[in-house]
Amino acid sequence: MKKIYNTIIVDDHSLFAEGLKRILEDDLNFRLTAIYNMAEDALHAFNNSSPELVLLDIQLPGMGGLDFCKYIKERYPQIKVVIISMFESASIIADAKASDANGYIPKTTDAQLLKTTLYDIINGENVFLSKPSLKLPTTNQPLYVSLLSKRELDIITYIKQGHTSKEIAEQLFISQFTVDTHRKNILKKLQLPSVKALIAFAHENHI
Repeated sequence: MKKIYNTIIVDDHSLFAEGLKRILEDDLNFRLTAIYNMAEDALHAFNNSSPELVLLDIQLPGMGGLDFCKYIKERYPQIKVVIISMFESASIIADAKASDANGYIPKTTDAQLLKTTLYDIINGENVFLSKPSLKLPTTNQPLYVSLLSKRELDIITYIKQGHTSKEIAEQLFISQFTVDTHRKNILKKLQLPSVKALIAFAHENHI
């Protein structure tokens, strides 16, 4: 009989958390028991029945993810804690290790690599993915891309090609207002600050 790992997500970006939820629910080895927006809200999960795997963002309102990681590992060392974050610098990975995390996965990681890494971690390895390891050939798209609709992906393609909102509207037979709304939603979903950052993201992730 396969071992099932009770898992919680602590991430205040609800769209990303929902995307991560869908990925975990497709795998019968993980049972997602709860999603929390704040570390403080997640504390009662440890008082009732401790999860076996915690997927934890760094930037959280209230107690930060790294501090919460230390809190968990000091009191429940058997729990596997994996930091999942948009930050990919070596210093952040070093901070995750210093917090006794069992692993670090950037949010730009594709779904298959994420699941493979989680399997390695629950089987006893500590895995901290860095940029070089993320450049391996893959046919999967980053986790964030799963949050985008086909229409949004089409609009990103036109933006990447340098088209204006008016030109995109004409190509897709929709209003310019609709295109502008999609652009705002895309930046929000991907947590990107500008169209320039969106174009760079699209090129890096082959969208």
